[in-house]
Amino acid sequence: MFAVRHAAAHAVTSACMRRPSTVAVSKCFNPMRATSPALQQVANPHPYRPHRRAALTTRANSGGEKSADGEVDLFRDTPLRYMGYANEVGESFTAFLPVWGVPASYGVAAVYVMMDTVDKTIKAYKGETVDGEKVKRAAVVGLDTFTWQMLASVFWPGSFIRVVVYSTQLALVVADLPPVEVAGIDVLTVLPTAAGLLTIPFIVKPIDVTIDKAMEMSVSKVLNGKVQGFSDAGVALAVIGGCLALPPTLFSVAAAIKDFA
Repeated sequence: MFAVRHAAAHAVTSACMRRPSTVAVSKCFNPMRATSPALQQVANPHPYRPHRRAALTTRANSGGEKSADGEVDLFRDTPLRYMGYANEVGESFTAFLPVWGVPASYGVAAVYVMMDTVDKTIKAYKGETVDGEKVKRAAVVGLDTFTWQMLASVFWPGSFIRVVVYSTQLALVVADLPPVEVAGIDVLTVLPTAAGLLTIPFIVKPIDVTIDKAMEMSVSKVLNGKVQGFSDAGVALAVIGGCLALPPTLFSVAAAIKDFA
C-alpha cells in the first residue's frame, strides 16, 4: 500500500533474478546467495529480497528510480508497488466499505504479491548460468519472495491495522463523546479510519525488520540448506510458526474488540 530500498541490492536483482527505497532496511543474510561464478561476482552481504515498502517521501513516491545498471523494477520502483498496501487501506476504510470491500482489498494485495513472485522467479531462472541449477534457484527465490511478501506485505500489517481501527472505535464508544460534524462529516465515524491510515507508516519498518530476521532464522535458512541439527531445525520451525500464528491471533483480538464496541 503506501510503503509494504540499496544500490547494491539493485545490482543483485538485475543480475540474478524487488519491501528498496530511501529508507531501506539492510539485510544481514543473503537467502539467494549466488551459486554460479557469474552471479558470485555481484553477490554481496545484503539479499535482494524484494521490499514493496516505499518510503513516505517525495523521492520514494515519485517512482521510476533506476538500479545501478539503469533497470527499473516494475514492482518496486513504480507506482504499481502501492498495490501491496491495498489491504491496509481496506482495513482502515472498513466502516465505509461494503461487506466484500475488505476481502477484495486483500485480493488486490495478493495479486500484487503473486505478480512480484512470478517476476522474481523468472528473473532468477534466467539469471542462473548453470543449467542444472536454474529450476532450484528459481524455486528458492520464488518461495522466499512469496513467503516474505505474504507475511510482511499482507497479513502482518493488515491484522495490526484491524486492531488499531477497532480499538479506536471501542475507545470512542467508551468515551461516549457527543456527535461532532465538520463540513457535514461525522468526525467520530472518520476517526477510526484516520487512525488506521496514520498507523501505516509507523508499522512499515518494524514489520519489515522483524520479518527479515525471522526469514533469516527460518525459511531462507531452510531453503538454502543452512539448517544444522535438530536444535537449528526446532528454532526455524518455532520462528516461522510464530510468524504464521500472529495474524490470526490479532484478527481474533480485533473481533473481540469489535464485539465490545
